[in-house]
Amino acid sequence: MILFTVFVDLVGFGVIIPLLPFYTQVLGGGPAVLGLLIASFFLAQFLAAPVLGRLSDRRGRRPVILGTLVLATGSYALLAVSNSLVLLFAARILSGIASGNLSVAQAYIADRTAPAERAKGMGYIGAAFGVGFAIGPVIGGTLAPFGLAGPALASMAIAGANLLLALAFLPESLSSEPGARGGVARPRGGRIADAFRRPTIRALLATFFVVNFAFSTVPVAFPSLGIVYFGLGPRELSWIFILIGLISVAVGTSIGRLAQRFGEERLVMAGTGAIGLALAATPLIRDLTAYVGLIALLSFGVAVANPLVPSLVSKRTARAEQGSILGIAQSIGSLGRIPGPTIAGVLFQSVGVAAPFLFASLLMAIGFGLSVQVYRESHANAVPGPRPQMEPDP
Repeated sequence: MILFTVFVDLVGFGVIIPLLPFYTQVLGGGPAVLGLLIASFFLAQFLAAPVLGRLSDRRGRRPVILGTLVLATGSYALLAVSNSLVLLFAARILSGIASGNLSVAQAYIADRTAPAERAKGMGYIGAAFGVGFAIGPVIGGTLAPFGLAGPALASMAIAGANLLLALAFLPESLSSEPGARGGVARPRGGRIADAFRRPTIRALLATFFVVNFAFSTVPVAFPSLGIVYFGLGPRELSWIFILIGLISVAVGTSIGRLAQRFGEERLVMAGTGAIGLALAATPLIRDLTAYVGLIALLSFGVAVANPLVPSLVSKRTARAEQGSILGIAQSIGSLGRIPGPTIAGVLFQSVGVAAPFLFASLLMAIGFGLSVQVYRESHANAVPGPRPQMEPDP
């Protein structure tokens, strides 16, 4: 049920993203307006994620997840009747608030997994993320001839079904024992500044910010470049987002085994390096096959880094603070995604096709440096025998 919840979040995102460039054109907007529309979603997610995570520590995961599913269903209903940019912005903002439940889903996984299995559990969330990201564009592309209402109504039906299933089958994961919930002793991680004061997770949070900042330029920069270089239309762009989702599924289902073999910190380094390389090379090519290949490389890097950074953060966080700290981590990721689409749109429109890619690749150079720091810190603090954890095995 938790994985299906993440799936629903990304279905809604995937349904509309490939269609947004064309709807904004119809309503008189360009790449800059497209960037603002995408940024509004992430701004709402940024504000909601830490609140929802902290609330789930105090009141339980189940009621928070159910509430966000109600919001998600309502956001798609509003999207179905949107006939102006104002309503479109409102629908995306409401959907962004609902998608703040990703931090609660991660906390649920943390509640139900031992630290040694944490990467595998977070990888499954990444796989569910990928399935939704792949199926969303299929729904959007298939129903696009019927207008925006068709894809939106399909997403509303999926979210409504998830709500009913969660009501019937989703148990609470947070123990009712004293000290298991944050309400007994208020977690110290209630603010971003508090989290950054913790040396064990500071570099991880900074890495997460930079990765999400750079990747948030993709929904604007890659479709816009594809339209300019190769004349891609809605169907072709939908296939590109499907490819991103399929790679996320493949990596997410195997990330646990990869982490056991290579180590989580080393994989985060590989992921950030792959993202930076793909971003730097994309504007230099004029071949469609190479364009798709670089999208695949970037997708691999994101699919590796995005689940493993929260996994490492979770392992360095006390049990009673899982929702709060993971909520802050997701909020930091959302904070990175807020300016990215707008900056990408403005750079693409005002400077040139290559500008958003080069800007994002410079960011990823910083992200790679931070991931190297995480790797060095983990080895500097290593001791013989099993690695110590911040929480006991359940």
